[in-house]
Amino acid sequence: MQENTAYDLSLFEEHTPEKPHLRVTPKTKGVRLRRGLAWMKTVSAAAVVLALVVSVLCAHVQSTELSNQLHNQEKLLEELQSEYTFLSTDLEMKTNLTAVQAYASNVLRMVKMDRSQVTYVTDGEENRVERPGKGNDEEKDNSTD
Repeated sequence: MQENTAYDLSLFEEHTPEKPHLRVTPKTKGVRLRRGLAWMKTVSAAAVVLALVVSVLCAHVQSTELSNQLHNQEKLLEELQSEYTFLSTDLEMKTNLTAVQAYASNVLRMVKMDRSQVTYVTDGEENRVERPGKGNDEEKDNSTD
């Protein structure tokens, strides 16, 4: 057979290219590191969310406790104001002049003093007290001038 180098017909034949022999190297360190970082990110995010939820619950509990304390103090203030009003009214009633006069006349059976019951005491030059209208009764005063 003669070969004609001018016409190389082998170039037009269908060739299947040979597959290169590739070798896959396992990258287990990088994959494990990425999986570990993804897990840490998930755990960190969950911890932050949990911390936020706990802080919101604590704030709500404190708010409820303070509201209860405020309510109790308002009730106490209301009671004390009522007691103050009662005691002020009672004191005013007790010190009112007409109430005192009514108590003195009704309970103690006291009567108003007449002018004839007034006794004037004069102090003389000496250490003695004279009561006019009684005669010559003299009483010595133990005090010194």
